Amino acid sequence: MFDYAKYENASSKELFNALTLVEKRTQKLTLQLKENKEAFKFLKMKLKKSLSNKKLKKVEEPTEDTKLILSKNEPLDYNNFDDLLESVDLELKAENA
Repeated sequence: MFDYAKYENASSKELFNALTLVEKRTQKLTLQLKENKEAFKFLKMKLKKSLSNKKLKKVEEPTEDTKLILSKNEPLDYNNFDDLLESVDLELKAENA
């Protein structure tokens, strides 16, 4: 958390240095966020591809993380492969919109 009181009576030089530091942190976090979004999109597409594989006859119970990504806290019927695949399709369309 940023300490606002620390800079209440700071000199111009201190303020400039703090501003530069915060700007660098912002750039770093923005880059990490972009990389994470790309990784998230890639993994969702890979999951969709693996779920649509014709050789897959039975959908295994997903991990807790996968359930969260697929359903966004909405319950899914894992016995219905078509609903699961449609859910992933909707997620990808919403993300690409």
